[in-house]
Amino acid sequence: MRRPRSLSNGPIVLMLGASLLAAACGGSASAAPTLAPGETATPAPGTTANPGSSAGTPDGALAFGQATSELDALDSYEFNAEIASTTTTAGVENRNRTVMTGVVVNRPDKASSLQMDEYDDSGNISSTTGIVIIGDASWVRNDASGPWEAIPLAQASLFAQSFAAFRPEKLFGVYFATLGNDFTNAGNETKNGVPSTHYKGGEGIGSVFAAIAQFQGTWTSDVWLATDGNYLVHSEAIGQGTADGDTGSFKMTVDISKPNSAGPIETPGVEG
Repeated sequence: MRRPRSLSNGPIVLMLGASLLAAACGGSASAAPTLAPGETATPAPGTTANPGSSAGTPDGALAFGQATSELDALDSYEFNAEIASTTTTAGVENRNRTVMTGVVVNRPDKASSLQMDEYDDSGNISSTTGIVIIGDASWVRNDASGPWEAIPLAQASLFAQSFAAFRPEKLFGVYFATLGNDFTNAGNETKNGVPSTHYKGGEGIGSVFAAIAQFQGTWTSDVWLATDGNYLVHSEAIGQGTADGDTGSFKMTVDISKPNSAGPIETPGVEG
């Protein structure tokens, strides 16, 4: 097993953004893994498979493919995405955490916002970036209490594309949807207040996240999709690795809340 290396969420977020932008521009995505001959996935006890599918059959592929665009069918929603990592080397623990929160409004007029907070080892916010896009106009600020600055119109399109790479449907589409064959229906549950179908994944998620997390280890993954609308409600990937007494952990979660009732997004006060 490869020794876990020290992680920093700043580079991790940049790696995520780079691969997301590549996918958005037509780059290739990881191929979905398939079960070995004769191997079957077992649904959680007391749960049932999707209508029309056999119990124990991976059935996330179709649902996940549809889910990548279903958030666009909502009038609005809030999202929260978190990337957290911990490494312990020679008894010294390093913790990194990045939290991205925002609102997406699709109707009546398109608008979106994002706040990205990075935390230090002590759990304090070390940096904050804010982004607001309303129609063709964009604003940014690099401090939670700092002034908003308007993005020149000539740069707004590229800026909006970069921002879109961190929206939840893109995170899900690149890092989960390509592995739909690895997920099995685990029954109906309520998640984030939304009636949902729970899908459990296997070790396949490690083929995507191990390079980003920078260690090899044990991986688990879970996804909840709304039973009405099939849009993403929650997704998570969790990894643990150990080698020669050193340990590493990685967790990425995405949550959707307030479907059709988020916003509105106000125009930031621009100074200067």
